[in-house]
Formats: sequence, structure tokens, C-alpha cells
Amino acid sequence: MKRKIFIILTITLVVFSLFIGYIIYSNLEIILKDSITARANSTKDGFSYLIAQEKAKILNTLTDYANWTDMGEKGVKEQDKGWIKENLEPWIRRNFGYELVILVKSNGEIISKGTSPKVPIEELIPTDGTTKSGFYLSDDKLIMFSSSGVFSNSGETFYDAYLILGKVIDEKVLANWKNIIQADIVLSTPDRTYSTNPNIKEARVGSEGYGYQRGYITVKVPIIEKGMELASFYLYKYDYALHNIYKTFLISTFLSIFLAFLVAVILARFFIMRIFVPLDNLKKCVEAFKEGRYKIKMDIKGDEEIKGLARSFTEMASRIIERESALEIAKLQAQEISYTDELTSIPNRRYMEEYVTQLINSDKEFSMVFLDLDGFKKVNDILGHQRGDELLHNIAKWFKKNLREEDMVVSRYGGDEFCLIFVGADREKAERIVQRLYNKFHEEDFFNEEIPISFSYGIASYPSDGLTMYELLNLADKKMYQMKKSKAQFGELDGA
Repeated sequence: MKRKIFIILTITLVVFSLFIGYIIYSNLEIILKDSITARANSTKDGFSYLIAQEKAKILNTLTDYANWTDMGEKGVKEQDKGWIKENLEPWIRRNFGYELVILVKSNGEIISKGTSPKVPIEELIPTDGTTKSGFYLSDDKLIMFSSSGVFSNSGETFYDAYLILGKVIDEKVLANWKNIIQADIVLSTPDRTYSTNPNIKEARVGSEGYGYQRGYITVKVPIIEKGMELASFYLYKYDYALHNIYKTFLISTFLSIFLAFLVAVILARFFIMRIFVPLDNLKKCVEAFKEGRYKIKMDIKGDEEIKGLARSFTEMASRIIERESALEIAKLQAQEISYTDELTSIPNRRYMEEYVTQLINSDKEFSMVFLDLDGFKKVNDILGHQRGDELLHNIAKWFKKNLREEDMVVSRYGGDEFCLIFVGADREKAERIVQRLYNKFHEEDFFNEEIPISFSYGIASYPSDGLTMYELLNLADKKMYQMKKSKAQFGELDGA
């Protein structure tokens, strides 16, 4: 009888162990599929955000140059070759790394092209007078571009010409992107393939656009223009956690079955009492993992082998949590970059607009000061754009130094325009603050008296002057131009 009971208990235990193994393995497939989906979407979102940032950089540069009176007068009307060489081509190519730099009239007459790749210009320029951004496939080269009509500084005069800027996506660009997203990238065009790793080509992906092979999360990001797929990016991101999860689950499953049989041979009853209950708890932990609850306390008592399995689960959960935390940190860092002006290292226009919108939604009183530098044009014309950029950086640093209160924000709106936000300040208080800054500003000598620098400003307060950001911004801009016009009438303004 004892022998029969022992055999029955042993067989029961082995069968039960096999059943537990099947449950663990089934849950493993679910966990892996969910994890692959989440990581693939995260990788794709990160790369899409990177592409958006690259487009924004080109567009910001384009806007600065296209909305420039000198570009229209000297570049388009006079076609001054010396000016074009110093300010457009090869200046932009050398300082920004853009291979596509074209200035063309609306009738198709090319003013400046340099060594730009051959492209059908009429397909790249906007037809509605605004801006146009996207990708274009020229032979075997994928080009990221932005184009805009050439306007005066105020935007009122259109010079019947267009400016096009763009960069070729090649191995060098892909290598830089690889360092940012920490994943190998393959660019596949109909005639050529570019890769950051010579050992990988196009990835195998499923109908969902992603897959998992040999430890790599693989994602396809197609480039669609006008309903056609021009090219595709394939992302290879090695995921240690998923690889270790799979190994840990398999090893733990077979180890638990082997240990169950071995312990049953030694002492069946003790095996039942010490293993079945811990395995049941382990199953609950697996179910929790399946539901995405990784922060669980695995207080499993039993043999060392089962404790080791629990530690493996705990380690796996820790790695998953660490990976998700790293992704969240990367997301926050990328968001911070998107809110910071690259030249001056202060908040940019996007941050300012979202910040003002939050203040309005919270119904907080504040004043907006819109200011424009006087004399900055002469800096660019006489000393060059590099000194102009240096001046913008120094002035932004000066404003930041002199506005240290937490309820005062300084941002670069664009070009030589800045925007100050004073929370809790009405128009009268804001006027006192700005006047103090104005007087102190003239005590500074930014260029050793080479070129005098000043600024004109306009103030609009919420809610007395407007209830929307655009109402306030338009009013402040109007008042700023009134001040600038007044300076010009009294001979105080010598070049804006």
C-alpha cells in the first residue's frame, strides 16, 4: 500500500508539475507578446518623435531665413552673389549641414542652388504661400526638406520666390540617430539600403509592423508621401529583459519539474506540502505579471529551488520596471529638449504658448511683454550671423540673470524677438519691471560700443487686455511696433 501511495503521489505530483509548467509557458507567451508590443510601440514612438524634432530644426532654420527682408531684397531682387555666399550658400550648408539649399523664383528661375541634389523644385514648394515639410526620394537618396515663400520681416511683403532647405538621410545621419534612440537603423529605398550595422538588413516584421528575432525588437516605420511609400526605416533594438525573461522562464519551468520528481522520490508527502502551495502562489504572481502588475511582493516560502524561481521573477520584474523608468526618463528629457531654444538655452516659443495657455486655463492674472531688439539687423549685416547668434545668447543670458523670480519667465519667440511672462502682475506693475530692465539694459555694453543695442516692447495683460493667448500676443506685438515707430520718428532707432 505504501508503495502504491508513493507511486500515486509521485505520478500525481509529476503530472501537476507538468500542468504548472504548461500554465507558466502559456503565460510566458502572453507576457512576451504584450511586452514586445509595448516595447515596439515605445521604440516607434521614440523614433517618430526624433523625426519630428529633425523636421522642426529644419523648419526653424528655414523660417528664420525665409522671413527676412534682406533675403528678399539682396537675395531675390538684387541677386547679390557676395551676400548670397555669406548668408545663404555655402553659409547654411557649412554651418547647419544641409545638402539641399535652393533659392528659386516662382517662375522657376534658380537664383542659388550650389551643389544641391537634383530635385523637381516645383514639387517641393508650397502652393498656398505658407510652408511645406516632408520627405522626397531623389534617385537613391531620401531627403528631409522644408520650403517656404520668401517674405519681409513683418510678413507683409512676398518677394515672389521660395527658399528650400533639406538634408540627405545617409549613414552619417543614421549613426547620429542611432546614438539618440539606442537602436540600429536600416533605411531601405527601392534602389539602395543604408544601415548602421553592416550585419543587418531589412527586418522581418509581421502584419502589425513589428516583430522579435534573436533578442531584437524589430519595427518598421514607413515613409508615406501622397499616399505612396517612398522608403522604410527598420529599427533593431536589443532587449536584454525579454531575452532573459524567456531563458528564465524555460529554465525555471524545467528545473521545477525536475526538482518535483526528485523530491517526490525522496519524500512524496513532504514534497506535496512544501511545493504545491508555493507553486500556487507562483501561479498568482504569473497572473499578476500577465495583467502588467510588476510591483508585487513575492513572499514565497519553500525549498531553495522555488525561492530561486521567485528571485528570478523578482529580478525580471525589477528589470522591467527599470526599463520602463528609463523610457519615461528619456521621454521627459526629449520633452525638455522640445521646450528649449537650441541657440539661447532658454524656453522656446512652444513652451511659452503652452505656459500661457495653462495660465489662462487656471484663470491666473499675468502680463505678457513682447520685445524686439533694435539694431540687431546691423549686427548680422556688419558683424555676421555668428556674432548675431552670440549676441542673442548673451542677451538671453542677461534676461535670465535679471529675472530670477519663479513667477517671471523669459523665452525666445523667434529671430531677435523675446517674450516675458510676469505671473500675478497687472499692466502697471509689468511696466515698472520692464522700464527697470530697459534702463539697466542700456548700461550693458554687449559689443564694446561697436554697435548700440536696445529693444522695443509692448505689454498686454490678462484678463484686462484679452482672454486668449493670440489676442494678448497681437496686442503686445502692436504696441511694440508703435514704440519702434516712435523711436524712428525721434531718430532713436538706427536699424532694427
